[in-house]
Amino acid sequence: MNEDHHLIFAKGKDNTENIESCTYKDGRWLVKYKNNHHVFQYNYENIKWYKNPKIKDPTTSLIYENNHPVSGITKILDFGEYVKLNFKTGYKKSYQRSRLVIEDSSLTNSSTLSTFNYLKTLANYVSVKDENDKSFLSKQYENLTLISPRSVLASYLKGEQFGLQQKKVNAVYPFGFNISQKLATEKALSNQVSIIEGPPGTGKTQTILNIIANAVMENKTVAVVSNNNSATANVLEKLEKYGVDFIAAYLGNNQNKAQFFANQKSTYPDMSKWGITSSEYNDIQSKLRASQNKLNEMLGYQNNLAIIKQELSSFQTEYEYFIKYYEQSNTTDIMFKFVKKISSDKALKLLLEFKQNVSENKFSLKDKIYNLFFYGIFNLKFYKLPPEELISFLQKVFYEKKIQELNTQIELLLKRLENYSFEEEMKEFSQRSMDLFKAKLAEKYKGGSRTIFSSDALWKDEYHKSFLKEYPVTLSTSHSLRNSAAKNYLFDYVIIDEASQVDIATGALALSCAKNVVIVGDVKQLPNVVSADIANKSRQIFETFGVVGAYSFANHSLLSSFIELYRNIPKTLLKEHYRCHPKIIGFCNQKFYNNELIVLTNQEEENQPLVLYKTAKGNHARGKLNQRQIDVVFNEVFPDQKINEAEETVGIISPFRLQAEELQKTIGNRKIDADTVHKFQGRERDVIILTTVVNYNERNAFADNSNLINVAISRAVKKLIVVVSEGSEEWNGTNIGDLVRYIQYHNFEVIESQIYSVFDLLYSSYSEKLLEVMRKSKKVSNFKSENLMNTVIGKVLNLPEYQSLDWVLHQPLRMLIKDPVKLTEEERTYAMNILSHTDFVIFNKHDKMPVLVVEVDGHAYHANNPVQLKRDKMKDEILRKYGIPIIRMKTTGSMEENRLNKKLEEIFKIKSGSAGLIGS
Repeated sequence: MNEDHHLIFAKGKDNTENIESCTYKDGRWLVKYKNNHHVFQYNYENIKWYKNPKIKDPTTSLIYENNHPVSGITKILDFGEYVKLNFKTGYKKSYQRSRLVIEDSSLTNSSTLSTFNYLKTLANYVSVKDENDKSFLSKQYENLTLISPRSVLASYLKGEQFGLQQKKVNAVYPFGFNISQKLATEKALSNQVSIIEGPPGTGKTQTILNIIANAVMENKTVAVVSNNNSATANVLEKLEKYGVDFIAAYLGNNQNKAQFFANQKSTYPDMSKWGITSSEYNDIQSKLRASQNKLNEMLGYQNNLAIIKQELSSFQTEYEYFIKYYEQSNTTDIMFKFVKKISSDKALKLLLEFKQNVSENKFSLKDKIYNLFFYGIFNLKFYKLPPEELISFLQKVFYEKKIQELNTQIELLLKRLENYSFEEEMKEFSQRSMDLFKAKLAEKYKGGSRTIFSSDALWKDEYHKSFLKEYPVTLSTSHSLRNSAAKNYLFDYVIIDEASQVDIATGALALSCAKNVVIVGDVKQLPNVVSADIANKSRQIFETFGVVGAYSFANHSLLSSFIELYRNIPKTLLKEHYRCHPKIIGFCNQKFYNNELIVLTNQEEENQPLVLYKTAKGNHARGKLNQRQIDVVFNEVFPDQKINEAEETVGIISPFRLQAEELQKTIGNRKIDADTVHKFQGRERDVIILTTVVNYNERNAFADNSNLINVAISRAVKKLIVVVSEGSEEWNGTNIGDLVRYIQYHNFEVIESQIYSVFDLLYSSYSEKLLEVMRKSKKVSNFKSENLMNTVIGKVLNLPEYQSLDWVLHQPLRMLIKDPVKLTEEERTYAMNILSHTDFVIFNKHDKMPVLVVEVDGHAYHANNPVQLKRDKMKDEILRKYGIPIIRMKTTGSMEENRLNKKLEEIFKIKSGSAGLIGS
């Protein structure tokens, strides 16, 4: 009987290869076997005969049995109810069709194959070579001949959108959680693809551990990969801390594999106390559900507390600057009883209304009656004080009331958390979750002796299944994962950590092993390093294949590629920050994270968290080495700051290897780490000293790179000391310049200047109130003009290159000009009048210093108004004398956005093609 055309089961056994003939006669089957003259008779139901199978190509087909790949297949005969497989060894086996998953490789699709060949071509150039000049990645791609359509890689190569599954998840959190981590875990477990953005110190490893625990409890397999061993070693270390590391196989490179297989244990840890009854299990689940909602509420309070504390700190800092202005400008000691009863919001509203009354030069009886009933102003002396002094007084009241209100909110939230015993409840919740996790492990492993595997368990089908049952968690490097599992095996979850450092060619290999993927990383931290040669070569390959921009090797890591390719992918930003002093991470938060981070560390002011050292002018920097800065570090920083190396961990960071090596020579045997920024990613130290190397004369784009600056700063837990060249605060449009300005502002070290910094919080709040008036006003045409210009400024400053800038409306000239000594008497009278204000001030967020004044010239209001034209000219001259650039915009113009952008480019001296210096 020809086995390629027939499949015969006799009494449930495949006897096709032994049957010579089979006929049906008189209600019975007559079967003659080879080498046997006897004809066997079978009842009808005891013979199953299948004919004319569909022949599938084993070079383009994948077959899985119970989620495990069946490999070594030479022939696939699909008889419908049954499938017969022939193997390289000569062995043949028939399977019930329902037990198998048979798939066509995604590489049969021409679009998918083209993108795959692009990555395969890249792999030959972008990887380390062996002794035969063969790329390691290239070898992997040569062995990757089949891609399951269920794998994440299949959709990624095709650029196909992932379905939003949104499965219901009842997750547990044995490793603790916060609001962001809980959301990230739920999205990871309920979607085929999700992204977890993990800024510095936000607990991404904790999130990964919770995902692992939930997956293992559901009998799923998990692979955690990264571009280096340190990230996966950190995961293993945390599992070990809780006594559950025995579920993980630490694999990856050959050395790790050899070490793992050599050090296997034949026994399990003692799990005798982990087991619980099903009723106890259900009882714990009920308690977790009962406490979950309350904990979520308390976590919300904790976050609100941190946000309000940060707001209070900002107001207190700005108030200190305001008091200096107030003391210099006010001569009368003012106090009114109504102040005790009004809120900050009412103070602001009164300020706005009072300025309107002053501008109209009248306080009608109606106004005074309104003020009496709405604000409680009954003392008529209020209306007789100089407007400048009264407005300053109301501004002061706003600050004081706001600070008082924030303190009250903080006290209320602290009481709520203390009354709830938040810390104890969170600890108990995590412990109960861990009890459930360990109970599942005790049930899964059930004690006894443990199988010792040889290394071929990673690729032999019959052993790999048992291996994954024992070790459901695989830890590996991203490029070695395919060598750490059976060929074409799909892990239920692949978690790619530090994905901003994983290139797309390497990352694709990990995606080929994943049914579901969780991509963890931060595009604001260090990307994968691409040399100029490889970048150029990859661009040539990119252009040859004509793939879309998201697949550019030179421009994208795996993380940024997914963000570019899939705009609607489930994404979670881990917001809660636990590492740095609030003022240290405050710069990163303001500069790189749009103030989205919630800083949960305490703001202890005994030790100054930000310190700045400036080296004297001179050409001390020689390329990538600055000996003067090294001398300052050891001769000034260490003695001045009283750094105790025995009690504090200390790191010295430089952007350049040459500087780091010179620092290491100077350190000798002292307990101080000195290295490049790249070597410090993922680490932290109590004290970080950042030596920037470059001086003004050779400003270096590499040293000023936003990713480097972000990582360097966020390594510091208690204190950040920055060593820069003299005059670095004048480096407009640079990250280092912004950092210097930020430190000076928060340390009240702003250089003695003839102008004030912008009172951001006061005038941001004031601007909101003013915009409300503008939107409601139907009478005043210049309000409409300013409203339109406000939108234009918002659009321009939303560009990435201007992320360090912000703007306010109607800040008075007298609150910009600190010392009017340069002004004529006429100019002084005009500038010091409280009604003389700017339309818009664009300022640097980090030191609040004005960058550009924008004036709106309403066509009718200005063109036919000689008095106004004279004032405009005077205002321009005043600002020119104090070095504050100004641009005037006509409401009849059609190129306002372009003009404003050009003016800002001029200020920052941005050359074409290098605009990224400001924001990146």
